[in-house]
Amino acid sequence: MKKIISTILLINFMLPAFAFEDYMIVSKTPVKSVTAENNKIVEVKPVFTIDNEKKIIILTPVSTGKTKIIINTAEGKKILDIKITDKKTTIKPQEGFEYFQIDNPPEGIEIPEPPEAIDVPQPPNERGNS
Repeated sequence: MKKIISTILLINFMLPAFAFEDYMIVSKTPVKSVTAENNKIVEVKPVFTIDNEKKIIILTPVSTGKTKIIINTAEGKKILDIKITDKKTTIKPQEGFEYFQIDNPPEGIEIPEPPEAIDVPQPPNERGNS
């Protein structure tokens, strides 16, 4: 029994680890619908914001491979080529779309450091009205 468990644990550690990158795709025109050619490789979801512009799509890789996503916009149907590897997600550039990696901010953007912790005085200990 110990050999079986040891073998299973060893196999799990030997399996490749994938570093998939989620992307936000921003369209210059409103998105009516979006579908993936192969849902086993990538998932796509339109995001509707408060101002309801319907211009944002979230792309989430599921496994490695090549696929296309079909985006129906106010200007017509657009097709984006997507390639997912174990280290990188590649979106073939197309006019009318911008791509941002969600996990990392775009180049040139600095994330400010959080403020230092401040000591807050302890509130008085009230026991109620007596």
